[in-house]
Amino acid sequence: MYIGHFAPAAVLVQAAPSVPTWVSLVGVSFPDLFWGLLVVAGFEKLKIDPDSPLQKNIKFTHYPFSHSLLLTNIIACIPAAIIVYFYGYIAGLVFLLASISHWGLDAIVHLRDLPVLGFNGDRKVGLGLWKYGWLSFVIEYLLLVVGTVLIMPFGTWTQTLAGGSVLHAANANSFFGFTRKNPIRTSKQYALLVFFAFIVAIIVFEWAFGSFWVR
Repeated sequence: MYIGHFAPAAVLVQAAPSVPTWVSLVGVSFPDLFWGLLVVAGFEKLKIDPDSPLQKNIKFTHYPFSHSLLLTNIIACIPAAIIVYFYGYIAGLVFLLASISHWGLDAIVHLRDLPVLGFNGDRKVGLGLWKYGWLSFVIEYLLLVVGTVLIMPFGTWTQTLAGGSVLHAANANSFFGFTRKNPIRTSKQYALLVFFAFIVAIIVFEWAFGSFWVR
């Protein structure tokens, strides 16, 4: 999941208007940002299918530090504590809740590869929505639409949905397989792509949530 992760960020921005918007945005992105760095460093692993660009064919073989419900969010307490030091306890709690929301949404789309505790022999979960590309594509966008319309002021709708549409469209090949071969050739290339995609999304939604936020 990509832009769908930013729907909880909208909720948290509204729930805690005194907290800088970037705290929620970085919080919902934290597991994938952390994951990208860990894959490049060789601590976590995945397998790319060179013959298919579809998300369902990517095998996440080892990612307990960045994508387990327990261990990942214990680790997330470290940046949360730094945020508490500079911005207060509410900001740290917002960051941690945002990070936890990432696992919950991932559990909907992932196959049964998402660790719960993050330790050896751990149970893996995932409802597998990625197996149905078109449905996953629609539901992920609807998450952003619903979060925008129900939570955000009317004046922010245009830039939020426009920015989200561009980002979602850029990821469409992983849902529909427009290319016969996978244009991403290695796991590190994929990890770096995800890392920078979330950086771009944070910037886009900071513009939409922050600069145009009507308080």
